[in-house]
Amino acid sequence: MNAFELLTLIKSRRTCYQFSDRPVEFAELDNCLEAAIWAPNHKLTQPWRFWVVSEAQQKALAETYAKLRAESRAEPNSENYQMIYDAAVEKFLKIPKMVLVGQVLADDELVRKEDYAACSCAIQNFQLMAWQMGMGVQWSTGPIIKDNHTYQQINADSQQIELIGVLYMGHLKGDCSTQNGKRKPLSEVVFGL
Repeated sequence: MNAFELLTLIKSRRTCYQFSDRPVEFAELDNCLEAAIWAPNHKLTQPWRFWVVSEAQQKALAETYAKLRAESRAEPNSENYQMIYDAAVEKFLKIPKMVLVGQVLADDELVRKEDYAACSCAIQNFQLMAWQMGMGVQWSTGPIIKDNHTYQQINADSQQIELIGVLYMGHLKGDCSTQNGKRKPLSEVVFGL
């Protein structure tokens, strides 16, 4: 891959929300995870942790997701609450593959900040690899990653690991490459050239 091809890949990647029914193969997921762990990280702390959500975990997490979504939009025990809840469960269960991303919590505040940046770079690597293979990824930081039930589902200690995102991924359904394709010109964000 030359510089132009790499820049084209980076510029073409988009967050996608619509996935086909085609399953994500193990080798595809493995490539994404392998790309992720090669992200730069200060002092090679390798602070990232990944949990590939099983089908059983996805069903359990769908209930948590739906509960949080419905509670934020409607009165409990109302008809509207139940409609929102049911729609959220259905939406969540249609996502072909999910990966939870956590950051090991260092004691030192500066190291924590550096480690968060490293985990973000890992997620970008993951997304770029997925995009190169015809898959989309949505990096969500919604309330589900803060919920104790989520930590219990993956057997993670929230005192040692902070979940920083859930990556919803799948093969693309349609073309999402044209959405959110605008960026400010370099002249507005780069100084000293």
